[in-house]
Amino acid sequence: MNKLKIAFLTYRGNMRCGGQGIYSWYLVQELKKLGHDITVISGPPYIDPLEQVEVKKLSSMYDVYDRRLPRPLSRLLNPLNFWEWVQIITKGFPEPFTFTLRTYLYLRKRLKHGDFDLVHDNQSLGYGLLFLRRWVPVTATVHHPMHVDREAALKQARSRREIIKKRRFYGFISMQDRVIRRLDGLVTVSQAAKEANVTAYRIPEKSMTVIYNGVDTDVFRPLNLEREDNRLLLVTNTEDRKKGVLYLLQAMVKLPPEVKLTIVDEVKPRNYAYVLREEMGLRERVTFTGRLTIEDLVKQYNTASVVVVPSVYEGFGLPAAEASACATPVIATSGGALPEVIADGESGLVVPPMDPEALAEAIRSLLSNPDLRERMGNKGRERIQHLFTWQKSAKEHTAYFLEVINEYSRLQAVRHKRG
Repeated sequence: MNKLKIAFLTYRGNMRCGGQGIYSWYLVQELKKLGHDITVISGPPYIDPLEQVEVKKLSSMYDVYDRRLPRPLSRLLNPLNFWEWVQIITKGFPEPFTFTLRTYLYLRKRLKHGDFDLVHDNQSLGYGLLFLRRWVPVTATVHHPMHVDREAALKQARSRREIIKKRRFYGFISMQDRVIRRLDGLVTVSQAAKEANVTAYRIPEKSMTVIYNGVDTDVFRPLNLEREDNRLLLVTNTEDRKKGVLYLLQAMVKLPPEVKLTIVDEVKPRNYAYVLREEMGLRERVTFTGRLTIEDLVKQYNTASVVVVPSVYEGFGLPAAEASACATPVIATSGGALPEVIADGESGLVVPPMDPEALAEAIRSLLSNPDLRERMGNKGRERIQHLFTWQKSAKEHTAYFLEVINEYSRLQAVRHKRG
């Protein structure tokens, strides 16, 4: 197998940021184990520590976990910093653009010296990527089209003011629409995500390759802990409207009072899920854990009766896969890739998205049948171990990168001959 020199870009690299951070950390680690030379370019919150991997931490005017004024304020004298800060305070989302521009400014000298064979982007899809294509092929993983997030946010907006703010925030999508069509290769994480990306970005189906995510089954595993009766678990960013917390809370209203829900998320009193809980009279039945360590998250998976993934759409659905790896049955919607991860009737139950009654009925069914829950949990772990590993993902990424590099070299040779 050819050993590659790869610049891996992740504009929010930390695993606390969700699935994209988890994807970056595990995939880079497994690519390194295959012998590739990886340099990670990360924006804040920065990627978790990696052994024997060079990490370049790019600055930003915004850290999702540290929203204070920039220090020192003299940083605002830099034109790019000033523009970024103006976008932030006016409710825009400049990170994909500013991160890729800073990446270009950092990488251009190294690319001229032949330090890399390929640049791989983790869904920033900013204009800076196009400048890098002068020297090497540029590929990207597109977990799902951001059009889905925008649609869910607008549909669940609670006021005209919120609609205006959401439209402003998702203004970066027009940039991604342009950039994605000009890259040298595109990867996505499920068949459903591929279909959604092809439709949303209006790109040829053949331009996108499916490579599934993995799960660390050494970490996410059964612990033989006692499960708590009638306790549901939701692991998600509840501020993300496509995650479907509204519909799960509506389902909770229809369920008996002994059914409890634990939400793994940091939620403050003015946040969306907290407000919904208060409005629906669920204060005594719905609790929030705040941020958890991986060890505590695994314990949550192992002590819940059922994990619920009520998403309107998922490009993959890591919480569903992690729960299955812990031998916990899952109730998921048919939104996006979840039916690819959860086999309906085998490792869990699949219901239509945005349907609180269907969610409630599935929850009643599983909570009343402990034997079925155990069988589904065991089947779920077998399924994850067979289909979704990071080792398998890294090997498939490598094969794809080699194809892209060979095609890029061929096209460069043709241009040189014509030139």
